[in-house]
Amino acid sequence: MVTRHERQLERAALAKRMRERADEVHAVARNVPFWRVDDTGDELVMRDTDGAVLVTFHGIHAPLMARWLDMLGRTAGMALAQLIRHCSGSQEELPGRAAALALLQEMGVEPKPTRSGRR
Repeated sequence: MVTRHERQLERAALAKRMRERADEVHAVARNVPFWRVDDTGDELVMRDTDGAVLVTFHGIHAPLMARWLDMLGRTAGMALAQLIRHCSGSQEELPGRAAALALLQEMGVEPKPTRSGRR
C-alpha cells in the first residue's frame, strides 16, 4: 500500500522531471531559426530569415505540414515550454498537469507508462 507521503514524493519527483523537460523544450525552441513558408515558386518551401531553404515539402500533405510547422515557430515553442512548466506543479489536482505530461510523453522526452496488469 502506498502512503500519502510516498504519493507526494512521487508527484514532486514527476513535477521536477516535467520542469526539466520544459527546460529542454525551451532550449530546442530557442535555437530554432525564425522561418517563413514560401509558396510563391514551383515548390512549397520553408525559408529562414536570410532566405535560405530549410525544408522542401512534397506530397499530398505538404500544404498541411507547411501550415502546421508555420504555427510551431520559435516563439510558440518557447511559449509551449512555459505552459508545460506552469502545469508541472506537484499538487494532486493541478489543472493541465495530465495533459502537459501526455504532451511530453508524445514528444518523446518523457517515457510513456508501461502497461501492467493481468491479461
